Amino acid sequence: MSQNTIRVLHTSDWHLGKTLADVDRTADYRAFLKWLLGIIEARSINVLLVAGDIFDTTMPSAEAQRLYYSFLTEAAKTSLRQIVITAGNHDSQRFLRAPRELLSVVRTFVAGSTAEKEVCVVRDKDGAPLLGIAAVPYLREGDVRLSGENDTDASRSAAWGRGIGEHYARALEALKTALSGADVPMIASGHLFVTGAKVAGPDEGSDGGVYVGSLRNVSAAVFGSAWDYVALGHIHRAQKVAAEIPVRYSGSPLALDIGGAGDRHVVVELAFDGKNLTETEIEVPQPRRVMRIRGNLGELMARIEAAGSESPGAILEAIYEGDPMDAGILVSELGRAAGEAGVNLSAVRPKLLLDGTGDTGPVKSLDDISPDGVFKSVLEANAVTEEEREALTPLFLEALERAEILEREKKAKVREKLAQGEKNAEEDGE
Repeated sequence: MSQNTIRVLHTSDWHLGKTLADVDRTADYRAFLKWLLGIIEARSINVLLVAGDIFDTTMPSAEAQRLYYSFLTEAAKTSLRQIVITAGNHDSQRFLRAPRELLSVVRTFVAGSTAEKEVCVVRDKDGAPLLGIAAVPYLREGDVRLSGENDTDASRSAAWGRGIGEHYARALEALKTALSGADVPMIASGHLFVTGAKVAGPDEGSDGGVYVGSLRNVSAAVFGSAWDYVALGHIHRAQKVAAEIPVRYSGSPLALDIGGAGDRHVVVELAFDGKNLTETEIEVPQPRRVMRIRGNLGELMARIEAAGSESPGAILEAIYEGDPMDAGILVSELGRAAGEAGVNLSAVRPKLLLDGTGDTGPVKSLDDISPDGVFKSVLEANAVTEEEREALTPLFLEALERAEILEREKKAKVREKLAQGEKNAEEDGE
């Protein structure tokens, strides 16, 4: 490649602040960001493009914010000419853009909510354009013109696709205007679900942002054919999308759920020699293993012990495949083994369980059994006397009631935060 090669690093879906199995992953994210800085330096990256979901929530924790701003500060000392960030469905665009004056000091561009505010031109030291980017954030219905919409699903789906396509067309024209005729590579970003992409993990659609098989799907054709690359986020599995032009999800750099335990996690290097593009996947080392294990009780116990020896701090989901047994005993035994091994047990998903009476009942998952049912199963499995049962039951009910109160308080806080967010949004629109 020539000395004029422009190098872009495409990543997305960091979800800073996210926990898994109640495990604080701050150290995991710190390790990833340190590694990323090293890659930027080692490969002389010119532009870092993050295609949405920097944070896991719209109101990130102080620690998540420290990770983010510390990274931007250190990144400004590297070879980077520009950092381009778009908001995902988990991000608050208002929050990301608030410190824009300070962000400009560390060469960071955060996209706005209109095509005209999404244009970023990367220039050389003399001011000549090197690269054009349409940094399109996650688009909601209020951002898209749903012309021709009626009450049918097919019509709404078609209107959504047209609206998305029109947005990218406007972004393209705005970018061409900003480039003033310069013939340089043009990249579009996006945070959305493209038809045909494979969703990894069980929680991809939990926030309502990914609608597999619904009107939220768009065809890759909505991007048109003028872009030299389309950098996508929203789907956590790294993959190419079948399209006329290069369209790719970088995926999440860290495993964010058990469903993605077997996935490769990468960042994507784009090397533009003129308009000739070379794409290279760079695998991200995982500071903490996320695993799914299977087997009978003995096999699961052995695999938990092995995981503790090989990957301390790993997060495991156990799939029980042995003979029917009591749910309470199963969970208790595996939980004890996980604690002794120094790993984290996120869930136990048995194939067959007893119904709590000692007789084999219908096939149940752990989710089908109430807390009361598990409590009774444990009492019976341990041959608890009637006197002991009378003493333990009030303590259990008190703990259960307290848990319910805490859950309600948690939901109330969420509602309060949402209300404040809506108020802020209204103020922004005034």
